[in-house]
Amino acid sequence: MIKKICRPFWSYDVQKTEKWLSSMAENGYFLIKINRVTRCFFFQQGEPMKLTYRIGFDKMQGESLSRGLMAEGWTKVLRTGNWFVTSNEKAPEQIKTSSVREGIVKHNRIIMYIFGSIVFYFSIMAVFFLSIFGLILFSADSQAEVVESPYWMFTYLYFGVIIAIFILGLYSVVKISRTNKKLLNEKINKDELFSKTQGKGKLSKAEERNLKHSGQLVIKRKLGWMYAPDMLEQWLEKMEEQGYNLYRVSRAGTTFHFFVGHPRKVSYCADYQNIADESYFDIHRDAGWKSVFHSYGSLQKWSIWSREYFDEDRPQIYSDKTNQLKHARKIAIAYTCLFLPLIMAYLFNLGLGLEMINHHKLDKLQIFSMVIMLIAVLSFGSYSIRTWMYYRRLTKQVG
Repeated sequence: MIKKICRPFWSYDVQKTEKWLSSMAENGYFLIKINRVTRCFFFQQGEPMKLTYRIGFDKMQGESLSRGLMAEGWTKVLRTGNWFVTSNEKAPEQIKTSSVREGIVKHNRIIMYIFGSIVFYFSIMAVFFLSIFGLILFSADSQAEVVESPYWMFTYLYFGVIIAIFILGLYSVVKISRTNKKLLNEKINKDELFSKTQGKGKLSKAEERNLKHSGQLVIKRKLGWMYAPDMLEQWLEKMEEQGYNLYRVSRAGTTFHFFVGHPRKVSYCADYQNIADESYFDIHRDAGWKSVFHSYGSLQKWSIWSREYFDEDRPQIYSDKTNQLKHARKIAIAYTCLFLPLIMAYLFNLGLGLEMINHHKLDKLQIFSMVIMLIAVLSFGSYSIRTWMYYRRLTKQVG
């Protein structure tokens, strides 16, 4: 007997799908096929048994598994495209080796960036048209008139499709972002990845407050440091030389907590990565670097690394000057592409507002909106300029 079940978003949370497949096996239904187009799973009925499933994504995966996986008890259930499913009769806590998640994480990020771009585009267009509509609607001589038309149904259908795509995109970005964090945490030890205590053990909020009141814990804030990461590195290293030892960084990455300790030499590196896979963290940790901050956002993938040194020269993650320039250029281009559409949209609306001012058609609320848009243009513009100034500083150093 063949059973068919559709799960449209199964690849958005493979861990949940794996648990579902295990529960199906316990009920006597064993996976035999996945249709990637219809998103349907096909099961063959048999004797119930406990199985641990593992889903992988790898373009280079062959028909057979590696010797290490087979020695651990894994068997390949099926392969469809770049996706493959393996099963194991052992309990999850008894399994020491399984297929890596890096392929799924990269695949999910591509989908997330596609949907993220769609959401960003629709959001910009919505702000753009709402701003124009607001300026026209609230102008002094504005008169709105609703015209009956037999084509309103197509207009409603069009906007319905747009809203549905926007909701799907927003759901995809949020869901995949959460899933990728869980997948990465399978490999990366969270305590090690977010090592903020420099050997002192994590403190409770009450202990932090007491240390702060006694002057043993100092809190500093740095807003917008990602637009000039070299200045953040210099500031952190200077704080260490003055005896302020970095304890932890807030989740937002803007608040830095320091213990009042002893002067030491610590090299810091603020690194931006579009896609930071598992090997990225392994390479830096193996080289002696400690991660003191890792951003949670989908658009900004920042990490701050530290490494204490003594008599040797200051260590650097990117010792090659060419790589440093490429890294700085990537940051400048990324933020320019992020802020430029917003700047252009706000400038267009400001132009419409100035035209209405010339004809005395703006009220106080509209003027206030224009001031807010002007502040936004100046802020986003300064962020982009600071990233290119950072690139120019490195260019001068290399030259």
